[in-house]
Amino acid sequence: MKKILLLAGVLSCVIGHVRADAPSVAVFEQEDLIMTIYNHGQALVKDMRTVNFREGLNKISFEDISDQVVPQSVLLKAPGVTVKEQNFNFDLLTKEHLLEKSVGRTVSVEHINPATGEVTNQKAQLLAYNNMRPVLKINGKIETDYPGRIIFNEVPKNLAAKPSLVFDVDAFSAGVKKVEVSYLTNGLSWNADYVAELDGNNLMSLTGLVTLTNNTQVSYYHTKLQLVAGDVNRAGMYDGRLYRKAAVAQTMAMNDESFSSESVSGYYLYTLKNATDLLSRQTKQVTLLSGQNMRMTKTYEYDSPLYYSSESVFQNQKPTMYISFDNTQKNGLGEPLPRGVVRAYQKESAGRLIFVGEDRIDHTAKNQKVRLALGKDFDITATGKRVSFQKIDSKNSQAEFEVKFSNAKSEAVVIKFKQSLPDGWRILAESTKSQKESSNQIYWNVAVGAESEVVLTFKVAVNSK
Repeated sequence: MKKILLLAGVLSCVIGHVRADAPSVAVFEQEDLIMTIYNHGQALVKDMRTVNFREGLNKISFEDISDQVVPQSVLLKAPGVTVKEQNFNFDLLTKEHLLEKSVGRTVSVEHINPATGEVTNQKAQLLAYNNMRPVLKINGKIETDYPGRIIFNEVPKNLAAKPSLVFDVDAFSAGVKKVEVSYLTNGLSWNADYVAELDGNNLMSLTGLVTLTNNTQVSYYHTKLQLVAGDVNRAGMYDGRLYRKAAVAQTMAMNDESFSSESVSGYYLYTLKNATDLLSRQTKQVTLLSGQNMRMTKTYEYDSPLYYSSESVFQNQKPTMYISFDNTQKNGLGEPLPRGVVRAYQKESAGRLIFVGEDRIDHTAKNQKVRLALGKDFDITATGKRVSFQKIDSKNSQAEFEVKFSNAKSEAVVIKFKQSLPDGWRILAESTKSQKESSNQIYWNVAVGAESEVVLTFKVAVNSK
């Protein structure tokens, strides 16, 4: 109980004013804020505020900046001002830091007699602070479990109420100037998520959402937001190339779209038209893009488990269902798609949406094809085997295969069946014409009617030179 009273007392301690070694430039003096966020957890912040300089040497403190600043990336620019020194102060004013920094100092201690209510105040020396237990010297005696509260008369130097950047600068003339401070920070990230709604007529709609996450201790208000998609090369915590790319991105103008997009040095830049707030420890979503009445194709595919050179068989295997669409303006979209997860839904007979699968896409430029694997289809099965194998001589052999496809759907389907073969293969006979996928793989597109079965047969010869 004594320890609880002591720690509670720390929070209600009486302290003097925080020492103002540098005039603070508070966030309310902010004139503009631009943030470019990369999708690997880092962002470039450009913070513009007004400062009243006196001629000569000045010390100014930028408050309300990220607690996860990359110090090597900080840059201050102002007309007629040169930077002599800059510091990132992140040792924040907390009860633990206050006690740690006050070791060796004289403090006041206060105790209230629970029986009489009498208040006793006296001086003490804080000898140590370990594991949340202050050690005090009071009237020549050592106290480890003082039952009252500790009162501090001042804040130790270098403890800041908020993370801040402190600059020593030389101003050529006095007056109010606009100061621009840029820095890279960790703790800010974004990712893309997509919702695809499929219908029964091979059409779909696609909505892209941006999820923004702020894991820093600072809130960004009324910020102009830009997002960069692409695989940026990074050398450790700080990469000057990343800083330059982000600086180039921030020169791009806003336009009248909800999100505009364009290519910058091999990356895609998305710019949000309206300023937004991104609060500390907040996750929010913003619509990135949408497409309607997009034509898609649905395919069912097998990777054959049959082997040419050994006896093999499989039964009642389900195909993987894929959907694909062209990311073009003609097809209702034509936008660069950042890396993300696409979740697909389809309406059932009562009109309710059901989840039918998801897949992850990589960064995809416009005019490219998008292909998504949604899972196994239980209405289609395949059963196959190697029917025969004949060794003709030391180099030549032949094998026959048979695969039966069953379709329980009320509609016809086309099934793509892929088969791997050894070097030196050639087809001797087949019930459906095959096509070459690669040097060692062929495939068949097998049409199967509604509630029907089809048998695929093929015979292969191999000459192992």
